[in-house]
Amino acid sequence: MKSRLLIILSCLSVFCFGAKAQSENLIPRDEEFRGAWLATVAGLDWPNVDELGIIQQFHLLEQIKGLRELGCNTLIFQVVSNMDALYPSKILPWSAVLTGTEGKDPGYDPLELAVQAAHDCGMQIHAWINPLRVCRDDVTPHDSLHVSISHPEWVQNYRHKLYLDPGNPEVVGFLASIAREILENYDVDGLHIDDYFYPDGLQKDANSARNGWRNDMYEQYGKGAKLDDWRFKTINDVVATLCRVTHETRPSTVFGVSPSGRLVNTCHLYADPRMWVNEGSVDYLAPQLYWAIGRTDAAAFEQVLDSWRFVSKGVPVYVGLAAYKYAQGITRGQDAPYLTLAEFKRELDLCRATWYVKGHIWFRTKDILRDDFRSYILSELYYQ
Repeated sequence: MKSRLLIILSCLSVFCFGAKAQSENLIPRDEEFRGAWLATVAGLDWPNVDELGIIQQFHLLEQIKGLRELGCNTLIFQVVSNMDALYPSKILPWSAVLTGTEGKDPGYDPLELAVQAAHDCGMQIHAWINPLRVCRDDVTPHDSLHVSISHPEWVQNYRHKLYLDPGNPEVVGFLASIAREILENYDVDGLHIDDYFYPDGLQKDANSARNGWRNDMYEQYGKGAKLDDWRFKTINDVVATLCRVTHETRPSTVFGVSPSGRLVNTCHLYADPRMWVNEGSVDYLAPQLYWAIGRTDAAAFEQVLDSWRFVSKGVPVYVGLAAYKYAQGITRGQDAPYLTLAEFKRELDLCRATWYVKGHIWFRTKDILRDDFRSYILSELYYQ
């Protein structure tokens, strides 16, 4: 495996020298964070489960090379999506997206490959974890190491989707172990979680018990607090714990969270970024602002962007941009501006004129590497 890795990386070094040569006119890194989420859940960006491992590796390197040539300086690489792993783990099974079989060793280490490739290209890499999602359904068979099999008492089955219960202290410890395993074994520059907190809809669900969500942890640990207040506290504890583990394990590494773009939406998941900032539990925020400028409702890009002015308090904000909407061809409704790439220039112009915004992250990698999108970024957004 090591010899194949060296061969592939030697090929990549040629790519990266070319990328560095092309990046002389780009905005310096210390002026703007330029990230891209590389989504591996269901193979959205990578990998193709039907390909041989050596081909998967080559395509991963191609995507990293493509991001660097484009002018991105940070890779947000999804390594835990359904309590499975894209690295050899002692506590999580291998992800089925690599081989088609959960728990099956693909014969190489995707995270090791991505870390070396990103660093060789002069990019940072943040390991991205979905914090509470266990499985997107309740019928998929799982490996014996999967938490739904090894610790079913930690898992909630809500509306036929599986979640870890953050109210269980053992779950918080489990998440800390996942973070620690990554940080101790890989030279990542950041740990990153997104908005998989309590299930959407749970907060207003008068029949939550009937729909599968047990309140036994609240009954055991609530200590007289209101249910909603206690659930907010449990998410705060998860975020604070992951931040602490990050800094204790690798002091030079940052911890960031990508919440829903509108505060009201993220609070519906019992996640309040204002609390994290006040408690010093995040190094950056990457809110997902996936709506067009000029909408007539509360989701208008400029309106949502302005709302983070009251949240950040000096914590860098890296705005999540909806590259996927252009790729899907939004043709109607208030997000119709995504029919043209010019919408992204308007959004980036706003971000760059906003003092608390220090950069942006594209969702997703495959979308911005399309020929037309790539050409537009190089000619209109990143060249100066």
